[in-house]
This record gives sequence, C-alpha cells and structure tokens, in this order.
Amino acid sequence: MKSSYRQQFSQSYSSPYPPYTSPSEDIRAVVAIDFGTTYSGFAYANKLSPKNIDTNSRWSGREGLSKTNTVLLYDSTCTEVLKWGEPALVHEPKKNRNNVRELGSPLLPQQHVAERFKLYLDENAERLFLPPNLDYRKAISDYLRKMKGVIEETLDKRWPGLKLSQVLFVLCVPAEWKPHTKAIMRDCAYKAGLLNDSIESHLEFTTEPEAAALHCLSVIEEHNLSEGVVFAYFCVIQRSNVTLKEETERTGDLCGSTYVDQEFIDFMGRTVGFTALQRLRSYAYGDLQKLVHRFFCENVKLPFTGDPDEFETIELDLESKCPSLIKYITGAERTNLENNEWIIELEFETVKKMFDPVVEKIIKLINNQLLDFKGHRKCMAMFLVGGFSESTYLRKRVRERFQGHVPIIASPRQPIAAIVKGAVKYGLDMSLVESRVLKWTYGVEVKADFDIRNDPQRLRTNDNKIWKFDLLAVRGAHVAVNQTFSKEYKPLGANQTMAVFHVYITKEMRPRYIKDAGMRILGTLKIALSRTPSLGRERPVEFGLTFGTMEIKATAKNKVTGEIYHATFELDVKGKK
Repeated sequence: MKSSYRQQFSQSYSSPYPPYTSPSEDIRAVVAIDFGTTYSGFAYANKLSPKNIDTNSRWSGREGLSKTNTVLLYDSTCTEVLKWGEPALVHEPKKNRNNVRELGSPLLPQQHVAERFKLYLDENAERLFLPPNLDYRKAISDYLRKMKGVIEETLDKRWPGLKLSQVLFVLCVPAEWKPHTKAIMRDCAYKAGLLNDSIESHLEFTTEPEAAALHCLSVIEEHNLSEGVVFAYFCVIQRSNVTLKEETERTGDLCGSTYVDQEFIDFMGRTVGFTALQRLRSYAYGDLQKLVHRFFCENVKLPFTGDPDEFETIELDLESKCPSLIKYITGAERTNLENNEWIIELEFETVKKMFDPVVEKIIKLINNQLLDFKGHRKCMAMFLVGGFSESTYLRKRVRERFQGHVPIIASPRQPIAAIVKGAVKYGLDMSLVESRVLKWTYGVEVKADFDIRNDPQRLRTNDNKIWKFDLLAVRGAHVAVNQTFSKEYKPLGANQTMAVFHVYITKEMRPRYIKDAGMRILGTLKIALSRTPSLGRERPVEFGLTFGTMEIKATAKNKVTGEIYHATFELDVKGKK
C-alpha cells in the first residue's frame, strides 16, 4: 500500500560545507583522533604501510604518553587559548608584587579553564560549568585546532610534503551519542581547519566500541580464536572472514577512571569542607589538579588492587602535597585536621568506595550486553580496553563476575591506545565492518485517513486526517554497510509541486504517531514534483535511507522525471544543543 507524504513546506537542512571535489584516490595517510572527556590523542598510518600504526607520544608538557589532557586555558574574553593540554591543567597562578597569594581574591580573574566540554554533546551527562561567554562548540573547535598543529608537525616529520588534503581523518565517538552530534563534530573539525573547502568528505566516524573491536582483531590469534565473538568495550561483535558483524545494540555510559577521580574529590570535600575545596578550585586550580593527578592517581588509584592484605593505609600530608588548601579550611574540619597535624588517612574501605560506583556500572553494562547476546553463538572472549582497563581492581572484579560465562577475559596490547589504533585501521579499510545493529527506529511523517476506532482524537486534523510515523528501519535490525530501506510515496494532492520528507527517530520498536513520547526529528529533505496535471496524484517518489559508514544518507527519486535528491542526516534541525 502506497502512502501519501507531507504537502506543507518546511525548512530543509542543507550542508554548511562546499561540494566535495577531491577524489578519494588522493588519500595517502589516515589520522584517527580519540577526542576524550579528560584525555585525547591521535594515531596515524600511511596507506602504503597499513600495518605500521603509530600513536603520537609527544605533547607539550606531557612527553612519552599516548594522550594529553582535554583542557584549555583561555584569556578573560575566552577568545584566545593561552595554554592547552596538561600545561593548561596545572598552570601556576600569577602572584602579586610581594610574591604572596592573597586569600579571597581570584589571582587570575582574566583567565578561564575549560574542561570536560565533550560532555555537552551527551544529553545524559552532567554538564560542568563553562564561562557564560564560551560556547562548548568553540571549545571543541579550539582544542581540535591545537591538536591540528601537533598532527601537522608529526606528519611532516614522517612524510615531508604530505598535505592535509591527502589525509583521511577518523573521529571516534561514544556509542551512546545521538545521531545529530556527528554533525556538530564535523562542523567543529571544519572550523578547526582539519577540513577545508576541497576535503569536506575527508572525515569519517566510528564508534569507540567498534574501533576497539577492530584493534582486538589483531590479538584473536594469540588466544587461538580463529573465528568467534569479540567482546570489546561493552560491544559484542562477531568475527567472520576478518570482518566485524555487530551482534547486539552497542551501549555505553560515563564510567571511565576520571569518575574515580571525582569520587576522590568528593571525599576531599567532605573532609576539608566543600567551601574550602571550591575556593581551592577557584583560586589555585592547578594545585587541585596536582593533588588529583600527582598524588591520588600515582599513589592511590593506580596501585590499588582491591586486596586488603596488600593494602597499607596511605597518608595524605596536606602541608607537603597541597599547602595552598590549608588556608581555606575553617570550622570543625580545621580543628580536626590541626589535631591530626594536617594528615588525612586513606584506609582500604575508603579507597574501595571510590572505585565501586564506577566498577559496578561497568559490570552492569557488560552483564546487559551478555543478556542481549543470548540466543547468539557463545561469547568466547572479552577484551578490556581503555585507560581504566589497566586497573588491577577492575580486571579482578570483571573476572570474578564473568569468568564462568566467558572463557577468555584479557586486554590487548596497548589497551589505552586500542580505540585510536582501531580507528586508524577502520580508516585504512572500512570494509572491515560488515554490518551494524541499529540503535534507533527510523521513519518518515505521512498523512493518513483518521481512524475513529484506533486513532486518538487529539491528533485528528481539521480535514479528518492524522499525521503518522511510517516505519522504514526498526531498532535492533542488523544492517549491512550501505544497505537501503525505501518505500514509494504519492503526493497528497493533484496540484502539489513540492514534497517534504521529515525523517524521525525514536527508541520505540513500533511507534505509530509523530507525537509519541521520545520522538525527535533527524532531518528534512525537499523534492520538486513533476508538473504534469494529467497524472494527478500518480507521481510517485521513492524515498529511502541508506546506512553507510556512520552517517545516514537520504535519497528521494522522482520516478516520473528520474531526478534524484540527496541529503546527509546528521543534524537535529531543531538546533537542540
């Protein structure tokens, strides 16, 4: 049965980028960027030697490590970036003429620290405060621009003369991000100078779980798994003929090791007083970060195994580790700490409680994935990746919980670089991903006759019609790369000259109406209709959605004239931030 499509005019989305003109054959290298909440990095490879994937380990203020901090230090107007990476995080506040810090007066009123701005792209995340005159998209663009400088310098050392127009960039995005966030990231990359007028399409996306799984393919042989199932970064993927088939809907959550750091900060707030901690954050931000990264991470978080017999109470001496905090402490907290000679004891149970909320969330995610996997082939291996996978306590808890269900639980080589290296591998050969599982249900808005027995009266239009959701692809479906879901539609009236297809997404499996809860518009595509009065409504249009790499392409074909219209649906046209 053919459906009618919407007649009324609507604002359509058009790409802000110029048409793509540079052929893909010009691509000589791939650079993957792992833009993280707290740490970011990149890896790269030349297409002539695809097995040699290198991870950058040279950063200003952070040499020898594969990532640097996702932090920016701005001037008073938040227009100029003064420092970035670790130098921005642990910057030293200026001092007055007497070289003494003054209590109660911000020492750097003209400077602002911006961090965790990636969380503004996650609707479920707690968004930290940014200065009122700083938009998170500007912060992302500024950070990518700084990273671009390191990328250009690195590539020039390896392959002199290589231009950015000969580089394919791959951006890793979280599995839980909404579809429109990729458009925001593309726009930020464009403003950062990673893309220019001639290389608009020299940017691809992959999810963090998918990239991690691709990296894990390289270690399957080490575990005698010639063919089986890889569980990487909470994503179950089947390996078959050296390609990946996603078996379950990818999931994710905010559960990196940075949230263990936050538990430590909360503990400090309860111990010294939250007002004192906030003053330290405002007036000596670098000192707070040194307390977290150079005391807690190095002396507490990384060595923690979860075995009480191996644990010795750790002493935090504020006078030596964070003396600037002492002057802000007042009341009962000050009295108690003075009596303890400014020493805070971190006992086993105290530290364990900092880990457990994050570890429990990870275990829940893994368990849900394994439950979704029931009915498929047995999950043979689980590979833990990311910086937190280095935690002995996390590995111990995961093995205790799942060793009876999954035969092999291990980590690949360089687990902290697994995502970015897998993303390079994806950029070198995108055919490695054979199919994905849809996270959303997709459809278009159509106008149908109102059914008084089944349709809600509140949605009835004045002409006795109703706007409904016409399903094209359902959530949970296994979709091959570049698979198209299409239907044929007719105009509503004989004199209609323009058709507008509104594409909607929802988490529901079988939605009926556009007004259903959780429904959101993904994008809009307009198409001109043939002006043939004798045909009346017999002017069909074939409309389809193609699920290619990580972006959704819409195509509408006028079956009378043969004209074809295209759009890439990456942007929420409502402009939701």
